[in-house]
Amino acid sequence: MHLSDEFTIPLPPDRVYELLLDLQNVAPCVPGGEVDAPDDDGVHPGRVTVRLGPMKFSYEGTLRIASRDPQARTAVIEGAGKASGGAERARVTSLMEVLAEGEGSRVRMSTELEIRGRAAQMGAGIIGGVSKRMVKQAAECLAVRLGGVDTAAEGG
Repeated sequence: MHLSDEFTIPLPPDRVYELLLDLQNVAPCVPGGEVDAPDDDGVHPGRVTVRLGPMKFSYEGTLRIASRDPQARTAVIEGAGKASGGAERARVTSLMEVLAEGEGSRVRMSTELEIRGRAAQMGAGIIGGVSKRMVKQAAECLAVRLGGVDTAAEGG
């Protein structure tokens, strides 16, 4: 499933890019997300709990920055996890782009999400809606956490 999200943060793009690559700084802004310190290979153990309709899924897995280009202010972030005691699995690959917009920044996220198990049966509409809500909440939190004030999240 492909998901696209955008949000703005009223800080300069180079600063936003640097701050967003600090996964431990970003994780507290993702509803239900936690990320631990990385190992020597830059892989962060982590957890995320997501509610899809009447069901709640808790995944444990890893998150890492697979590649980064500071000149273009892009990065590829990969994550994978599984729920304890079940066939629930999730894999995510996100391309993050930080663009200059006025005196602030626009962050574009293009995400490929693969879900297996009961969560996959919820359908793209529910999963997409939950994703948009989570991105909006994360963007608002990041604006406060990074020192900005006016943040808008948009879906596309």
